[in-house]
Amino acid sequence: MFKKRKKVIYPRHGAGQIIDEYKEEIDDGQEKYYKIKFFNSPVTISVPVKKAEEMGLRLPLSKYKLRKELKKLGKKVKIDDSIMKNLDDISKEKLLSGKLEDGIELINLFNSLAKKKEKENKNFSYSASQRLETAVNFLKSEIELVLGKNAVSRYNLLA
Repeated sequence: MFKKRKKVIYPRHGAGQIIDEYKEEIDDGQEKYYKIKFFNSPVTISVPVKKAEEMGLRLPLSKYKLRKELKKLGKKVKIDDSIMKNLDDISKEKLLSGKLEDGIELINLFNSLAKKKEKENKNFSYSASQRLETAVNFLKSEIELVLGKNAVSRYNLLA
C-alpha cells in the first residue's frame, strides 16, 4: 500500500514522507521497515511494514474529505465528571489513533475544557496544554499537506 516517496500521516507526528524502505535482520529472519521523515519536525522514525496500518500509518485525506471533517472544528463538548476522570486515557487513545476525526474531537474537547477552566478561574494543566498542542500540530500538518500552508489560517484550531 505504501511506497517510497509516498506522503503519509502518522499518529502524533502528522504528515511526512516515506524516504526509504529497508530490511533489517531480527531474531527469526528479516523484517521490512518504512523510514518516515516528517515535514514539520526533524524526527525520522522506522515503522514495520507488517504493522504499519495497525500502528495508524495512513494516506492523507482527500481535499473533499478533509474539508468535510474540518467543519466539525469548534464543536462544543460538555465536560462532565466522566470525561475529567478519563481525560488522560481519552487523549492518549485519540492521539495514538492517527485519525483526523480523533484529532478534531480532541481539539474540541480541550478547547471546551480550557473555556470551562477559564470560567472557573482555574488553570489549564500543563499536560492538557501539551496534548492540545500535539493535536493541533498533527491537524495543521495534514491541512498544510493537503490544502497548502496558507489554508491553516482559515481554521480556528484554538478557540
